[in-house]
Amino acid sequence: MLLGESLEDYLETLLILEGTGKIRCVDVANRMSVSKPSVNKAMNVLKEKGYVLQESYGDIHLTDAGRELAKSVYHRHQTISNFLQDVLGVSAENADEDACHIEHVISDETFEKMENYRR
Repeated sequence: MLLGESLEDYLETLLILEGTGKIRCVDVANRMSVSKPSVNKAMNVLKEKGYVLQESYGDIHLTDAGRELAKSVYHRHQTISNFLQDVLGVSAENADEDACHIEHVISDETFEKMENYRR
């Protein structure tokens, strides 16, 4: 993908939190187990790239482009996690953790094969 693992993880987290209402830096920090300054730094980068909107220390909002990229990352994560669990029998916890890393480095070809795998 375009942003690297860390920033894609932030987008994915923002997408998940978006469904719960307002997104604040503290919510992102708590969910990702990172510091608020780390969140602020990441939000500034994502804002520069046009993926989020945020007033100074205000609520965070995904832009349309940010939401689309976040959905893509989240879809990859879910697909890989499900494949690891359903096809390989990996525990849910390990599948989720592994998918979090694999989603950023897997080739499009391999991902498509996983996505379209039929037993």
